Amino acid sequence: MPRRGPPTVVAVAAAAAAVLAACSSAVPPHPAATASGGTHGSGTPVPTASAPGGSGPPAPGGSGPPATGTSPASTPGGTTSSSGAGGVPAFSHVFVVVMENLSYDAAMATPGFASLAHRYAAATAYYAASHPSLPNYLALAAGSTFGIASDCLSCFVTGDNLGAELGRAGISWNAYFEGVSASCYLGTSYGVYAAKHNPFRYFTDVRSSQALCSHLVPLAQLGPALAGPASGVPRFVWVTPNVCNDGHSCPASQAAAWLDGLVAEVTASQAWRQDGVLFVTWDEGAGGDSRQATPRGSVLPTGGGGHVLTLVVAPGVPPGTVVTTPLSHYALLATVEDALGVPLLGQAAAWSRRTLAGFFAAPPTGSPL
Repeated sequence: MPRRGPPTVVAVAAAAAAVLAACSSAVPPHPAATASGGTHGSGTPVPTASAPGGSGPPAPGGSGPPATGTSPASTPGGTTSSSGAGGVPAFSHVFVVVMENLSYDAAMATPGFASLAHRYAAATAYYAASHPSLPNYLALAAGSTFGIASDCLSCFVTGDNLGAELGRAGISWNAYFEGVSASCYLGTSYGVYAAKHNPFRYFTDVRSSQALCSHLVPLAQLGPALAGPASGVPRFVWVTPNVCNDGHSCPASQAAAWLDGLVAEVTASQAWRQDGVLFVTWDEGAGGDSRQATPRGSVLPTGGGGHVLTLVVAPGVPPGTVVTTPLSHYALLATVEDALGVPLLGQAAAWSRRTLAGFFAAPPTGSPL
């Protein structure tokens, strides 16, 4: 049976205290659509930044839907031998990291995050789905908020989700959570782990299936996998940092230092270098910002989760590339599902023609920061 009680807390509590103490100082470092339900995504103006730097190995190819902006001077090299759906390449591995509670402007004003945007690529008109945190995590994992508008811990839902979908398709996946010490942990928050930042624990099929909940594992397991062959890394990797390293309870500078280290670890791996892709997004923007993007490409002033930064890290995408088309968490889910060749869940289906495919066009349909 899936484990439901909290793991041993003594050592965890000590570790939690140490991590939270660090907060006071800077730390260096288309298939057919399925399912339904939920509310919409969210969008805003495009800012500016300074010159890019660095580059990576050859990129996957593919073409995407129209996006605003012009092509950068540099062009990507190479293409994958196969493509997914909707112009999204059939990436060998897809990584998704979800950070916490930061507006686009605040992220770009944080040197560490701005540096990553310049070194890699960014969606500059990307909007979260809702406020507060939990509905956004559900949107990213299932294409629906399921009508949830709080950070409730026992509001379990019955509905299809990315984990179950990948399981049915025989596609390997793991969701990695920093701060838990055991796999298949379905309990409440403890230490520096926030249960509300784990969308998979809310799905009744995951809660009732050892086979599914065994994919919810401690983040400590990811490093050794990345250091090995690509075949040892699941095709889909979800990462939730602890509440300090995601920026929820500690300074943005500390979260940026942590993220920079994780990006370095992922991009050094064979799983990423062999046609992988990494997406980093923030769950929601500033509390007073409720803008949302729509699948038609407009930005509405209410109903969403505000303007957030989203980073795209893929081999061969020119450094500093931006895509200015309004995008959302549902567009990111659709991109992930297209890359992995599975049906689009919930509201992701409405975004089937407005995904993040523009980053992978040759040349990308964007312009440099």
